[in-house]
Amino acid sequence: MKCLTCSFKERGVTIGLSRASLLTNTITLNKQDLKVRTRIGGNMESNSRLVQAGLLAVLLACYFHGTKAALAVTLTPTGQVSFKPGDQASFTCEMTDRTPGDILVWKKLNGGVWIEMATNSVLNPLFNNTGRYTYKTDMATFQILKYTMTIKIALEDAGPIRCMRGGNPALTKELSVTVLARPSTVKINNVTSTGSELTFNSTQETEVSCVASGFNNANLLTMRITIVGRGDITDQFTSTVEYYNFTKDGLHGRAGRRALTNNRYIFNGADDNKDLQCLAEYTDFTTLAGLVTVRVQGVPVITCTNSNRTTSVNQKGFKLTCPVISNPQLTSLVWVYGNERYPMGEPAKNGLSASYDITDSTKKHGEAVLTIESVAKEHFGEYKLQAANRLGDAVPEGKVTLWELGQSSSPASTAKSPVTKGKTGGSTSGAGAMASFVLLTGLMTVLQAALH
Repeated sequence: MKCLTCSFKERGVTIGLSRASLLTNTITLNKQDLKVRTRIGGNMESNSRLVQAGLLAVLLACYFHGTKAALAVTLTPTGQVSFKPGDQASFTCEMTDRTPGDILVWKKLNGGVWIEMATNSVLNPLFNNTGRYTYKTDMATFQILKYTMTIKIALEDAGPIRCMRGGNPALTKELSVTVLARPSTVKINNVTSTGSELTFNSTQETEVSCVASGFNNANLLTMRITIVGRGDITDQFTSTVEYYNFTKDGLHGRAGRRALTNNRYIFNGADDNKDLQCLAEYTDFTTLAGLVTVRVQGVPVITCTNSNRTTSVNQKGFKLTCPVISNPQLTSLVWVYGNERYPMGEPAKNGLSASYDITDSTKKHGEAVLTIESVAKEHFGEYKLQAANRLGDAVPEGKVTLWELGQSSSPASTAKSPVTKGKTGGSTSGAGAMASFVLLTGLMTVLQAALH
């Protein structure tokens, strides 16, 4: 340890003191060849009170102006420390073997700039005003300064913190705070509230996205997107990650945003009224979820494209049915049998009437119904169903074939086709034409025999 000598002269007496001797409480007085040894608090081996007074003055001077070789700053904890938002984190900084002119300063890297958090016992109003910082004095003496800072952790507290002796950067201790922050929001097509609805056009490409924001480490985040009741569709989406800067209460922070996106996704009628769910799972946290209900708009979807039904003659009030999904609501629904059309809502015709029964509260799902008052032979055959809404016609049409009970081949009677007319307006059957051809051939044969 370097020795600093302080001198006091009176009547030819020189007192030499070193900081090392102060630390061991031992003092040596030199007067020519006379050596006087003493201990602090003991009796001086000298009759001079002036020497004693001078010695006390020298002790104080050397104490306050001695070397800084023993000055130290400590900060606990040290290194890299991790917290979750809302955790209470405490940091203690201590300066030992100081002189009264030494100050203790806390600093934080904020938006790329080191700003002062506290000086000695005074907390910077910028931090005090957040309501998340508390600061207390543990000890403040001639030799020791010790303070503890407690923070209710938020994402903007991430980054390095320093404790240092003011004016001497060489005496600096530093730690780095990591905030394990899960996403604060999950949005599906920019919608956050559970219970919301999103409407899409069926058979039309559309953009679907799920975005999780507010986390600080994408490597700790897993995201999935599903249609509840149909399955996971994450593999049809592209994942991207970006980081953005934000400011809160005057403090700068950095957070991440991860998106699952498909710019050409196609919903179909079967997805209508199902929940589209996005899950964001962050390490050591519960899962955060976004949930919306899908409404699929498009031309109607008819599901009975090739159905068969059976019944018996004289069956009363028989119903042909076919499920239909339409969002927006139907503007037209028509059963077609032969050349006859049976629109929904119109009075019965030929003993047949059409209707549409709603099967869910959204009025998007229902059944097209054709009621036959009393089944007769002429009612067996192929029925077509046509549906439309303001977006267009259903493609393909529906088709239901009605069979007579016990019939194994084609229906006994099918929808009648128009009769082919001749030029004179009479009808010509295929059998009559064949008979005429045979007769003409016979006459030609007889004529050739007579000529020979």
